[in-house]
Parts: sequence; C-alpha cells; structure tokens
Amino acid sequence: MANETQRSTVIPFDATRAVIARRLSESSSETPHFAVTAVADVTELLALRQTLNERLVAADRPKLSVTDLLVRAAALALREVPGVNASYSPEGRGATVMHERVHIGLAVAAASGLVVPVIRDADRQPTSAIAARAAALSARARDGRLSVSEMTGGTFTISNLGMYGVEQFTALINPPEGAILAVGAAVSEPAVVGGDVTVREQLRYTLSADHRIIDGALAAQFLRALTQLLENPVAIVA
Repeated sequence: MANETQRSTVIPFDATRAVIARRLSESSSETPHFAVTAVADVTELLALRQTLNERLVAADRPKLSVTDLLVRAAALALREVPGVNASYSPEGRGATVMHERVHIGLAVAAASGLVVPVIRDADRQPTSAIAARAAALSARARDGRLSVSEMTGGTFTISNLGMYGVEQFTALINPPEGAILAVGAAVSEPAVVGGDVTVREQLRYTLSADHRIIDGALAAQFLRALTQLLENPVAIVA
C-alpha cells in the first residue's frame, strides 16, 4: 500500500495567541515553579450555594457559581497569608514585592485562547458583587472585548477546570504574579465523619508558586487558610 501524504492545517497565531505563547514560555523557562495540593470537604459549601441560589433566583438575581465562591475564599486567604499575594522583582539581588491590594485574575477560555480578566479588590467585595463582575468579564472575554486595563494588574490567578470534569491539574504561573491556583471538580467520595463512613463532596486544588519568593511552608499556610474557609463557608459569604 502506498504511503499516504500527511495533511496538516497550519493556523497562524493572532496577536492574542502570540502574547499567550510568549508569556507562558517565559513563565515556564524563567520561573522556578513548585506545586502543592490540598483537598477540602465542600459538602456544606455546595449546600449553602444551592440555598443561596434558590433565594437569588426567587429575587430575579444572578446565581453564584463555585468559581465565584472560590474567588472570594482565595481573596480572604490571601489577606490572611499576604506573602502569597506577591511578585518577584529582579531589582538589586532580587526582591519580593508585597501587594497591598488583592486583585484576582480569572482564567477564561476565549476563542483566541486563554485570557485572564481581573476582579479588583476581591477581598473587599461581597460574593454577589464578585459574581456579577465575573459574569460581565467572562462575557466580554468570550466576545473578545476585554480592554487592556481589564487584563492587567492581577496579583493572583485562579484557573478552574472543574466544569470539564477535571479532578486535579497543575497550572503555569501568570507572570509577574507569584502564584496560581488550579481547581478541579468536586467529587463524591467516602469519608469518615464522627466515626461513621459517609459520602462527602471533596474538592482538590493545586497551588503553583514561584519558589524565589514563596517557600513550601508559606504555600501550605495559604492552602490551610483556604481549606478552612471552604469548609466553613459562612465565613465566605458573611
């Protein structure tokens, strides 16, 4: 049988994809990544979300997504562990830039590739305001209408692939930020509660951090703070 010629389609990068390729190449080659994974029992979080959404629908208001709750929880955890809300600076012998404000980037899949609109001062906003802003930014991202100002100034990024059935993954840091949180899907798993085996919803998330400014202990402190918030969800929406 004669060999068939391999046919391929070449799709040139547009400006957005070219920037994504350059920035992630720089992140992978220049930033010393390390990753730490934790798991939270989010049974109560999901139950609270359902209750809140029933009330929001009755009031003709937008519903909350799991990502909205994660943005708020991560912002509060960053306020508690500010060393993760930081960037690396090459000035002098190298320096850690501690950010006073918490601006959460939200990785969104758009037609041109991955874009990261920023929710500013996420630690100071109620979850409902975060939900409204995230929905507006995501819609603008999918339509390719984000402005430069809406995609700059982030201090920390969240990438959630749980809606695609991904249970766990590791993400590349979005420079010049010092860390990114990769979130999977909540999965029903057996767990021991009060001596009895029961089914609980477990959520896994992985923090990728810049080892030049964040060490393992600091990353673990952040994940512990985040886990405590996710397992005590009233603190997120209060």
